Amino acid sequence: MARGRGMARWTGRLLVVLATVAATAGCQALKDALPTKSSEPTPSPSQSALAIPVVLPSPSPTPTPILGGPSSPTPTPSPAATPTPSPTSAPPTSSACSLPPSNSPDAPCTAQSPSFLNAVEKAITQTTQQYPAAFGNNNNPCETCYYVKDEKTYINGVINNLAAAGYCAVWDGEEIGVKNSNSFNDQYDILLSSGHIRRGNGAYRTTCTPSWF
Repeated sequence: MARGRGMARWTGRLLVVLATVAATAGCQALKDALPTKSSEPTPSPSQSALAIPVVLPSPSPTPTPILGGPSSPTPTPSPAATPTPSPTSAPPTSSACSLPPSNSPDAPCTAQSPSFLNAVEKAITQTTQQYPAAFGNNNNPCETCYYVKDEKTYINGVINNLAAAGYCAVWDGEEIGVKNSNSFNDQYDILLSSGHIRRGNGAYRTTCTPSWF
């Protein structure tokens, strides 16, 4: 009986060992069937993907133009300044005269008696009638002593009317010289400083002997 219980105990231990061996073999078989992890290290989330550098071509430097070279712009020449002509005094206005010029430009002139006052008065009246727009009525000192708005028209008109009457006349810038020979001429101031017509005996100034023009 004691032997039988010993056999039974030994048999039970053998079964436990076998069961343990079988279980261990099963776990090892399951472990061999599962895929194993890669031995390569997994990149951490902070690591970025591999960057491939791109080399861009460097721009070629723009050559500095050489003065006078083919690439330098042609400078635009500055226009030459037009010289301002020096002012010259206007030549005296004169009528066509059939007489030759006098050879006594420095002839003495003295106040005497007017010889051509009537002819000058008539020439003035004709001019005011021919060119009414050249005259005005601004505080006229006499009835026909009009204000002269256009001095050039006034002077030329009187000289041309004297020439039409057969006289030689010239404007020297201040007075009109009148003659019908070279032996003498009269000087007449036919314009007041106020810009009005000067008439009558007050217009006569002097007589030059011989004529200066």
